[in-house]
Amino acid sequence: MNHPKDRRPPIDRRQFLQRAAAAGIGLPGLAAIMAACGSDSSAPAGGTPTLQLARPDNPVTLPLTDGNPPVADGLSPEAGPLKIFGYADYVWKKVRNQFADRYGVEVDYTVFDTSDEMVSKLQSSGSDFDLLVTITVDNVGKLATGSLIQPLNHSYLPNVSENIWPEAWDFYDVGRQYTAPYTMYSTGIAWRNDLVSDDIGNMDNPWDILWDTRFKDQTHLLNGSRDVMAAGLLRNGYDPNESDPAILETVKQDMLAGAESMAWKFDHVDYTELSANQWQIHNAWSGQMAYYQYYLPKDLEIDAISYIWPPRGPGGQKGLIGTDLFAIPTGAANPVLAHAFIDMLWEPETALLNYTYEGFQPPLKTFDADLAVSDGFLPESLAYTIVTPEDIPLGVAELELAPAVNQLYQQIALEITGGA
Repeated sequence: MNHPKDRRPPIDRRQFLQRAAAAGIGLPGLAAIMAACGSDSSAPAGGTPTLQLARPDNPVTLPLTDGNPPVADGLSPEAGPLKIFGYADYVWKKVRNQFADRYGVEVDYTVFDTSDEMVSKLQSSGSDFDLLVTITVDNVGKLATGSLIQPLNHSYLPNVSENIWPEAWDFYDVGRQYTAPYTMYSTGIAWRNDLVSDDIGNMDNPWDILWDTRFKDQTHLLNGSRDVMAAGLLRNGYDPNESDPAILETVKQDMLAGAESMAWKFDHVDYTELSANQWQIHNAWSGQMAYYQYYLPKDLEIDAISYIWPPRGPGGQKGLIGTDLFAIPTGAANPVLAHAFIDMLWEPETALLNYTYEGFQPPLKTFDADLAVSDGFLPESLAYTIVTPEDIPLGVAELELAPAVNQLYQQIALEITGGA
């Protein structure tokens, strides 16, 4: 069974630099595409809209341009095939088949491994695809401002507006002009409570456990540049979107010391690594943890796994909360069909069916956290992995960074991980 966010094995330093250069992420090519990082997201006369960095206290209405309109009202779905570009297996094939049967079309699913790869592909041939599953908040601004994604037509999305949590964010795209939410999740710490006697969930600062040398060689961190940096920033009480070079340097030194003293491994396949000699403590996405129950060794029960999202701990430390978003590439051949797919994923019955397989949770009004446990979607020991509307104001998101800051994050993460 593949995991929704399964990617390729870690790459070496040379491969990392080659791929980053090809994608233009954090390098001069991206800066050119994004133009200048400004404070005004309007389109100057005869010019290109500039990128504004959205924040909860600085919501952004993304620019609409005559050259990139939404699809017109009242059209019938196209004949397809619907071409989806997404993380591996990030919509259950059973659900994709249901859509194919309902609309009498084929559904083609092409996999990307990283958001960097996705952006690079959109730059070169985005119109080859009809739907992105998914993009993240830290990519929305540059994709919309660069006209790589098209505005949505909400007349085709009644289920989204009807069924979404009213608390769900839209500060990064006020009015959801370009994006529709797919899932929400937290990022915390998982541990094998059969091997670790510490009650990590009751620590004042659970992030400290990632630096505890008693667990050297048995502690893994997530391996994306933003998640690597977030672990160090959050441990030290900083915002995961910090841009002050002096603070980033301090955090880098803390992370380098941890990498040396802990011999951290960096990966995102925790659910496949549950044997005692692989990890005892793992930085983890909440949605990913739902998969643990399907990969357990025969002699291990799911209640041997615990999870803490630090804002829910006694110290109330900062913790990440994230959302994955649907978007439609500019020039898509089947935009009405793509809207229909998004809307079907927001039918409550379909959304919950998909959740039982994917583990990443839709921010759906009818989602009941208690029922998710009592009905067996999740065991009681993983109830903390469920995100509720009340969690949203407690969490912090990885937000869009200015190009130079994004490049600095990637450079620091490369030093810490060696390109893992």
